[in-house]
Order: sequence, then C-alpha cells, then structure tokens
Amino acid sequence: MSENVLIIPDDTVSISNRCYAGRNDFTEAVIPGSVTDMGVGAFADCTALRQIVLPAGMERIRKELFSGCAALKEITIPEGVRTIGEWAFRNCSSLEAVTIPVSVTEIAAEAFLSCQEITMYAEPGSYAERFARKYNINLGRS
Repeated sequence: MSENVLIIPDDTVSISNRCYAGRNDFTEAVIPGSVTDMGVGAFADCTALRQIVLPAGMERIRKELFSGCAALKEITIPEGVRTIGEWAFRNCSSLEAVTIPVSVTEIAAEAFLSCQEITMYAEPGSYAERFARKYNINLGRS
C-alpha cells in the first residue's frame, strides 16, 4: 500500500479548528511556509499521521493540535514558536522525540499527556529543559 500525503495549498495562511481532525487517509502532511496559524485540534485524532513538518512562521502550537495522533513518532517545533497548548500532543502514544527551540517560553502542563516514550530535545538552560525536568520527561540535547 502506498503512503498518502496531504498537501496543503501554497497560499494557505491558516488552518481552521478541527479542519483535518479524525481523518486517517494520510500518513504525512506537507504544510507550506505561508501558514502562520493552525486552529484548535486541526489535526487531532489523525491516527495514521506519522510525519509532519511545521512551518517556520508559527508562533504557537494550539490546544489539542495533534492530540490522538497515535502514529506520530517525532516532531520538531520551529524556532519562533512561543507556546505549546494544553493537550497539544495528548495520546500521541508513538511519539518518541520532540525538539523544542529556545523561543518556547510556555508549555501547558498536560501538553504531552500519555506520551510514555518521549524524549524532549532542548537547549541547556531553556524553558523546555526545565519543563522536562519538572515533569520527569526524558531529556536529550538538541
């Protein structure tokens, strides 16, 4: 079976709340650099989603953005993102690695709820490093 890729048009600026939620017909999503905002739960419960590259212009990861994306294995938060919302990655049971830049200064306490095998990659002294230590999340160096 060939992998299916969701390609979002190049002129897209935002993705609305729950826009792709619950779809399992794609394993990868290609988001253009023109996207600066993704709504609450935009990709929630996309159980087949394994790979996504977030655009550089984003400033926040909204509540429940990838909640329930059980096949997602790793994600890199782009530099410039300041906040990661509540339950953003809840129940991403396959999530093994998340790289968080120094620009992130707020992460909701339950952003990574039920992500048992996760390693957070963060710069020494960063907010993300302190968050990982506080919540006993495996810590790597970015």
